[in-house]
Amino acid sequence: MHYIKRAFWLLFQMGNKLPITRSKYIFFALLAVPLTVFEVWYALAGEFGRLELAIVFIVPMYVIAFLGFSYAPDVHRSTPFDYLLSALSLLGGLYLISQMGRYHDWISGLSYFELPDLIVAGLYFVLTLELLRRCVGPGISVVVWILIVYALFGDHLSGFFGHRGLEWDYLLEGLIVTPHDGGLFSAPVQVAAVYAFLFVTFGKFLEKSGGGEFFFNLAALLAGRARGGSAKISVTASGLFGMISGSPAADVMTTGPITIPMMKRTGYTGRYAAAVEAVSSTGGALLPPIMGAVVFLMVEFTGIAYGEILVAILASSLLYYAAIYAQVHCYSCKNDAGKIDSSMIPSVWTVLRTGWIFVVPMTILVYYMFQGYTPALAATFGLLSVLAASWISFRNRINAKRFIEGCVEVCTALSPLIAAVAGAGILMMGLNMTGLASKLAALIFSIAEANMLLALLLAAVVTIICAMGMPVVAVYSLVAVMIAPALVEAGLTVMQAHLFLIFYAVTSYITPPVAVAAYVASSIADEAPVGVAVRAVQIGIAAFLMPFAFVYNPGMLLIGEWPVIAFEITKVTLGVLILATALEGWYYGNLNRWMRGLMIATSLLAFSAWHVPGVILLALVGGYLLSRRLFPKLHQREPAATPVPATVKTSTGD
Repeated sequence: MHYIKRAFWLLFQMGNKLPITRSKYIFFALLAVPLTVFEVWYALAGEFGRLELAIVFIVPMYVIAFLGFSYAPDVHRSTPFDYLLSALSLLGGLYLISQMGRYHDWISGLSYFELPDLIVAGLYFVLTLELLRRCVGPGISVVVWILIVYALFGDHLSGFFGHRGLEWDYLLEGLIVTPHDGGLFSAPVQVAAVYAFLFVTFGKFLEKSGGGEFFFNLAALLAGRARGGSAKISVTASGLFGMISGSPAADVMTTGPITIPMMKRTGYTGRYAAAVEAVSSTGGALLPPIMGAVVFLMVEFTGIAYGEILVAILASSLLYYAAIYAQVHCYSCKNDAGKIDSSMIPSVWTVLRTGWIFVVPMTILVYYMFQGYTPALAATFGLLSVLAASWISFRNRINAKRFIEGCVEVCTALSPLIAAVAGAGILMMGLNMTGLASKLAALIFSIAEANMLLALLLAAVVTIICAMGMPVVAVYSLVAVMIAPALVEAGLTVMQAHLFLIFYAVTSYITPPVAVAAYVASSIADEAPVGVAVRAVQIGIAAFLMPFAFVYNPGMLLIGEWPVIAFEITKVTLGVLILATALEGWYYGNLNRWMRGLMIATSLLAFSAWHVPGVILLALVGGYLLSRRLFPKLHQREPAATPVPATVKTSTGD
């Protein structure tokens, strides 16, 4: 009875990331270094098909993942069971690799799975579900199980959700050899193998060579002397690092140990400091040129050019950070917090002398991306330039030891992503084979016909729920199939629909109850995770409203004539700044509740398609705020904010 209870309990638990022992490190290196070299070779000269690449990529990643994550939260070392699953991953993977030529020439209906194919496909299906539970959590694995049950027995349902029924052997065949319809080696895994791996490797080696320190010093130089300098350093540094890291959680773990204690020392509460770091790191997944690697999957799904997507999202992603800056500024002025000693701010000469070389890899990366080269090739050129730059800088050279360390760190860090994208591929297969994707799209479209706003709200909620604890690439691959077609049919452009979903996939990192970036930041600040997540949502409120803004103001995505584009960007920008000011309740003195309510209403109207009333209210509220700045004596009767000494820890404003 005890074992039955524990087995049931494990179904709803995640594992722990395990420490890497010396013997395990050597084993990981034997897999990670050849995989990294193979990926670079593939980008430069490889002629593999996407299916073959995905197979070669997944096999070593599964082997590493089963030894990198425990099977239960109360287990902190690898067990014989873990070694068994790792060995099965390797043996099954070697069989798949041996059959790649056969799978490449597969003709559905003429080629048939043999018994070994069925056994290995079933094995990898079970291994994927177990990795999902360990690395990502039970949510998506339970959804996969529900969808598989629906695929097998949905023919017994009558009405709208019934289908013709599917057999196990047909499902297992689709799992391996029909990547265009979803499956284990479909677009999500292919994007992770072709793009995400190389870009994460680029970011990891840039960090190990000293690029992370350069970005932090650059942020300190740009924002350190401003009001609320320590918090603004956090915003800037996290944004800069997020441009290359591709993961909000990884960004928090990299910059948070420096920025959060610094903010706490200068008067911010631990909860506020952690929330600022979480929100700032989360926004990095929206910033060009990498966008958390999700941009490459969007290129695959939509056919829109990479450069068009980056140009379209640029205004919205910058406004996300403008809103954070405005809120941090008002909070800091209101509470007199965030002042840092000028001795902590590096000089321009110091930043340039120690870090100029790290601008070169970023420049090379962006140059090749916009010249039309494949993202994989651009990332490879950037990676090679990082290795060269590390030897020129004479500070943190990427020698053989550091290179092996970087390869192992990348592969272990990507384990949760690989599990998630593999699970997303299985979900895509189930949605397409059963026709459930088109049925859900029809359902959302019918709602949109009655009320577009309601349909958008439903799409946002579904995306956030699907994204709980999942990497952005994985959840986007799911909702792009399930929801995006309905939004396009309802009248949105392809660009609007897909960027709308990407924004909400990203916001899941700070949205309770599973706010991964906020939870990581809370552990650094030693604060309650839910409290940090709630505060992060308030600071990052622009991320939740920006998708609606560019749906109702397509000029935000550079859609339309230039006068209209300029007008809508200006209108939404003013709305964002007014909203940030209203949320903190301070602008050259405290704002009363009625004015704050009017300002919030004004900002929401600025995000809408009602241009005339929006402009009128923006002019009125803008004039009032300008009068507070130019003629402060006219507002002296309003209660002044009580300053909080920078050395005192306070909860004011939280």
